[in-house]
Amino acid sequence: AVVSTQSTGAELVVDNITPIRSDRDALQEVQQIIAAKSEAVKRHQLEILEGEQSAEEEEEQACYQQIRSNFKQWEQQNASRINFISKTSDYETLQMFKQRQSTLAEKSRQDPPSSAGTVEHNTLLRMLTTTVHSGRHINIPLSETPPPTGGNTSPHKILPAISPRSR
Repeated sequence: AVVSTQSTGAELVVDNITPIRSDRDALQEVQQIIAAKSEAVKRHQLEILEGEQSAEEEEEQACYQQIRSNFKQWEQQNASRINFISKTSDYETLQMFKQRQSTLAEKSRQDPPSSAGTVEHNTLLRMLTTTVHSGRHINIPLSETPPPTGGNTSPHKILPAISPRSR
């Protein structure tokens, strides 16, 4: 477009026409407007290209991140496989892992609740018709009043404690 205004001026010179001052000013202003618009279009095109390039780089980074994640997962699976093979092929290593597993199991068990102010009852009683938690004992809080004297006045049947059967 800048070339067309310059070529217009060149054609006027070739035709031996001298533009008047207002025509020259108009031609210069048209040239400036066209130059400014072409510069704005150039900037806009560069912004579009930079945006596309940054989008491609982000996509590439995401792809590399996925590759790193997959590789890390593969390494963990491989380490687990090697660990399993070493446990199953070496008796000493197997015993060490069994000991470690039993130690961790013991540490993960719940501590028995405090028995202050409670009576511990064995839950391995015959004909026990209550549902209790998964432990072997339950704690029942003592009542505030002292137990009555003179025999069993409880409406509940008292069963003798039974030692756990060997299984």
